Amino acid sequence: MRTPLLVAVCAIVLVTACSPTTYDSSAETVPPGDATTTTLPSGTAAELLPLMLAEVQGLPLKVMNAEGDGTAATRIEQLWAAVQPEIEANRPELVEDFEFVVRRSRDAADRNRPADADRAFKNLTSLVQAYLR
Repeated sequence: MRTPLLVAVCAIVLVTACSPTTYDSSAETVPPGDATTTTLPSGTAAELLPLMLAEVQGLPLKVMNAEGDGTAATRIEQLWAAVQPEIEANRPELVEDFEFVVRRSRDAADRNRPADADRAFKNLTSLVQAYLR
C-alpha cells in the first residue's frame, strides 16, 4: 500500500520539477537604489530645526501605528543633512548629540520602538533650544 503512494508522490515531484521556466520580458525592473531621488531641504538651521523637531514629535505615534514611520525617519535624516554643515560651523560640540537623535529616530522606526522616538524628541527639544539661543 505504501509503495504505490510513494511512487505516485515521487512521480509528481519529478514531473513538476522539470517544467520549463518562462520569463515575462514585458515586466521592467528598476534597481532599488535608482527608484527614487531625493533633494535635501534648504534653509537655515533656524528655519529647518523646528521642522525637524515637529517630525520627531510625530514619530512615536507613527511608530505605534506602523504608518509612515520609515518615511518620517528619512525626512529627519534629510533635515539633519541640510542643517549639519551650519551646526558644525557654529556649534560643533552639539553635532554628536544631534547625530545620536537622528540614529535614535531611525532605530525607533526600524525596530518599532516608540519609546526611543519619545526619547529622541525630548533630546532634540533640548538641543534645538540650546542651538537657537
